[in-house]
Amino acid sequence: MTGWQLVRSGRQVRIVPMERPRGDQPYVSMLAVGLCGTDVQIGAGHRGDVAAVLGHEGIGILHGAPGGDRTVVFNPVDVRDQDSILGHSFDGLFRSWVPLGPELPLGALQEVEPLDPVAVLALCEPLGTVLYSWELIGRSAPAGPLSVGVWGGGPIGLLHVRRAIDLGHEVELVEARPERLAWVENHSRLAPTHLSTAGHRTPRPVDVAIVCSPRPAMASAVRQAADALRPGGTMVLVTALDATAAAATFVDATVGRVRRHNVCGSVDPELGTVTAVTHEGKPLVLTGHRGTSRAQLHTADSLLRADPDGYSALITHELTPEDAVDVINRRLDGRFRTDDGAEIVKVVVRFPDSGRHG
Repeated sequence: MTGWQLVRSGRQVRIVPMERPRGDQPYVSMLAVGLCGTDVQIGAGHRGDVAAVLGHEGIGILHGAPGGDRTVVFNPVDVRDQDSILGHSFDGLFRSWVPLGPELPLGALQEVEPLDPVAVLALCEPLGTVLYSWELIGRSAPAGPLSVGVWGGGPIGLLHVRRAIDLGHEVELVEARPERLAWVENHSRLAPTHLSTAGHRTPRPVDVAIVCSPRPAMASAVRQAADALRPGGTMVLVTALDATAAAATFVDATVGRVRRHNVCGSVDPELGTVTAVTHEGKPLVLTGHRGTSRAQLHTADSLLRADPDGYSALITHELTPEDAVDVINRRLDGRFRTDDGAEIVKVVVRFPDSGRHG
C-alpha cells in the first residue's frame, strides 16, 4: 500500500509517495498532524534543525506493539536527551506511517481514546506544553486573578489566551498582524481579550508576560513584554531566546538558557526560574521549558474532550496531504492567507486512508 509524506525541499515542502513499514517493526498509522509554528520556522530556514519530514503534533493508531492496536498521541521531546526531538532532529509525523525505533521508542507514545472530530487531538501536545507553562507561572506569580499579556497570535499563543481566560485572568493579546487580531475578535471562545498591535499597545502593566513570537521577532517581543511587566513580574519564554535577542533587554544575555532546566514536565527548583534584570534595572522572574509530560498530555486530552468544538474552532484548515502542500508552503513563505482571503491559523493534515487501514 502506498502512502504519502511531506518532505522538505529547500524552503518548501513537496509530497512524495512512501511504502508502509515492513516486517515486525511497530509503527503508527497517522490520522491527523498539526502544523506548529516551530515547523514553520524550521521550514523557513530560521532554525538549523535537520529533519527532512516535519511535524510533532499528531494522533495515530499504533500497530505491531504488545497490547494490540490503539490510538496514541506523541510526546516529541526525549526525556533522556532534550535535543532529540521528533520532527526536529529526526523525521517527524507528516507522513502516512511513522516507524518506532531508538529515536522514537514506545515510551514516547501515550494512549488516548478515539474522539470525533479526531483532528482536535492534534492539539493535545501543544495544549500540554501550555499547561506546563502555567504550572511554572503558578510557582512564581502571585495568587488570584492576574493581568496576563500574550505576545504572538499563532496557535500556541491562542491556546495560552484560552487557558488564561479559563483560569479567570484578564488577558491581552499583542500581535503584529491586524488581520490576526480581527480573526481573534470574531472567535467567541477567545473573548473577552484586549487586542493590541505590537509596537502600538496602550501602556498597561501586566503581572505575567507569555512570549510566543517567532524567533526572528523575539528580541522585539521580549523588549515590549519586559517594558509591560510590573517589577518582579513573570516572563515565560515559549520560544527560545538566544543571547543576541536577550542582549537587547537583559543585562545577562544568557538568561534564555532557563528553558533547558525544565524538561518534559520536570521543574528544577534552583535553576528553573531566574531573576533577569533589564538594562533599566527592572527585576523580572524568567522561566520556560522544553517538552511536556505524560500527566500534562493526559490533562490536555481531558480538556479537549470537555470542549471539542471550542478547541477545534482554532483549526482553520483541515486538509489532505495533497491539498496541504500549498497552504503549508504559503506559511513557510511568510504568508498567512489563502487565495480566497481566508486566514491561516491552524493547519491540520489528515491521513484518513493509512490511518483506518493500517
